[in-house]
Amino acid sequence: MNSVQRRGLVNASVAAIATFAIGSAVVYAAGGPDDVVTPPPSATGPSASPSPTCTPTWEVVRSANPGEAPITLLGVTAVTSAEAWAVGGIGEPEVPTAVAVMRWDGDRWLPFAVPSPGTTLNELRAVDASEPNDVWAVGRTSSGFGEQPLVLHFDGTEWSDVELPSEIDGVLNGVAAISPADVWAVGSVGDPAASLERALVLHWDGTAWANVEIGRATGGGKAALVDVEGVSPTDLWAVGYQHFQPLIIRFDGEAWSRSPTEIRGTLHAIEAFATSQVWAVGTPIQRFDGETWTEAPITRADAELVDVAAIGGLDIWAVGSRPAKEPGTTRAAVYRYSGHRWVPVEGPSVAGSDSLSAVDALPDGTLLAVGWKDADLQRETLAIRGTTCPPEG
Repeated sequence: MNSVQRRGLVNASVAAIATFAIGSAVVYAAGGPDDVVTPPPSATGPSASPSPTCTPTWEVVRSANPGEAPITLLGVTAVTSAEAWAVGGIGEPEVPTAVAVMRWDGDRWLPFAVPSPGTTLNELRAVDASEPNDVWAVGRTSSGFGEQPLVLHFDGTEWSDVELPSEIDGVLNGVAAISPADVWAVGSVGDPAASLERALVLHWDGTAWANVEIGRATGGGKAALVDVEGVSPTDLWAVGYQHFQPLIIRFDGEAWSRSPTEIRGTLHAIEAFATSQVWAVGTPIQRFDGETWTEAPITRADAELVDVAAIGGLDIWAVGSRPAKEPGTTRAAVYRYSGHRWVPVEGPSVAGSDSLSAVDALPDGTLLAVGWKDADLQRETLAIRGTTCPPEG
């Protein structure tokens, strides 16, 4: 189920949702006043017992670490409550030598065999699906002659390497699968080390990938795109940076154009729940109301949030990391917006240093996030499952 299909289901079902549950484990109490749903007064009078409040939480779920090489997970997409995909790299985090792909079966993450076309570097940074038999993952690859964008496709049986325009170098950071004949990928071309990177947008029409001209949307100079999200085939959003300032662009079915923001900082991801409700996550978090971008209030703003997913219009989750007490270490950060401000969602402590890099959600309340943990000088996979609450009303 892709992002567009998820939005349609959400819009049709949010008002009918009374309870969300993912798994049976509830780990630690969490959150703040905005996460507590206050039940309406009972019609039976003051003698009736109050209904229990709901506290969102998260728990660690099983994820595979085959072999002895470090594994870093960077992207995730939830297709159904019992099928999801996570992607990343195997090897040293800065220069992984093989791609990592894992499949969720509703209980745990298991490794899945995929090709790694490069001889020196292979990494997947994002994944999305329009349906169970149409899953796309993007990243970078190299055989010693610079980096090239990498695109892999799953057809329901196996993953395969998909040909891209030969003249393109650089990397792909985000992908949005609208339908089997409408897929978008974003990233950059050029060398960031020399400040020569330029934003890159590719489009799949069901037959081939093509480079899309977006020069007027991003302007000249140093620029890159890091994430892309779709409300519909004629309403897509992408975020990144231009000259170290936030860059937000929008596709209306005909062309990409700039969505201006006056808020400074960094942007890592975007979630478009509806045309008039779009979230851009980074430092700080920004919200689009259909006309302008404004900064969103957040409790405990020491976290660096890097991805965002919506279960409902008033049920938005973001993940990342925050500084830990021990110098040089981090703790996984999970935040939730339920209509007022972003507040932390607590979960179990993980030994060592850990971070979450990606999150996805379904209208039924399925919430999955992935990342990594560093313990005993060894990097391993980290995966969590969130438990949400009914929307406040």
